[in-house]
Amino acid sequence: MIDKINLLPWREEKRRLHRQRFFSLLGGAVAVAVLLLWGGASYSGQQQLVQQERNRHLQQEITRLERKLELLPELEKQREALNQRLGVIAEIQQDRNRVTHLLSILPGLVPQGVYLDDVVLAADRIAVNGIGDSNGRLATMLSNAEVSEWFKDVTMHSIVATKGKKNQDLTRFKASFIMTHPAEPAQNVVAVNKEKLGE
Repeated sequence: MIDKINLLPWREEKRRLHRQRFFSLLGGAVAVAVLLLWGGASYSGQQQLVQQERNRHLQQEITRLERKLELLPELEKQREALNQRLGVIAEIQQDRNRVTHLLSILPGLVPQGVYLDDVVLAADRIAVNGIGDSNGRLATMLSNAEVSEWFKDVTMHSIVATKGKKNQDLTRFKASFIMTHPAEPAQNVVAVNKEKLGE
C-alpha cells in the first residue's frame, strides 16, 4: 500500500503539467513562427531573384533598342541619299523619254504642207525652223501646239515670204515652244520605287 501513496501535492503536479504543456505549445509556436519566417524569407528571396532576372532581361532589351536607335540617323541619311538617287534616275529617265515623246508628237503637230528643216531641243525649249506652203498651214501648226498638253509658250519668231525651186510662194518660219511633262513620270517612278523599298 505504501508504494501507491503519492507524496507530491496534487496542486504542484498540476502546475508542472500546465508548465510542460505551456512550454510545449510555446516551443511549437516558436517552431511554426521560425518555419513561417524561413518560408517567407525563402519566397521573398526567390521573388527577388526572379525580379532581378526580369530587370536584367529588360536592361538587355533596353540596350538592344538603344543600339537600334543609334542606327536610325544613319538609316535616315541612307534613305535620303537613296531617294536623291532615285530622283536623279527618274529625271534621267524623264529626259530620255522626252526626246521619244517629241519625235512621236511632231508628226501629229506638223500639218501637210509644212516642212521642218531642223529641230533643236535645249533643256525644255524646242526651236523649229522650216518652210510652209501657206500661212494657214503655219497657223494650224501653232494651233496644234497650243492645244497639246505637251507644249506651252508657243511663239512664232519670224515669218519670211520666199520662193521655192519651182517659183511657188513659200513661207520660211522660226518658232519655239516649251515642252511640259503632264504625266509627271519622275514622281511616278519615285513613288513606285518607294513602294518596292517598303516605305
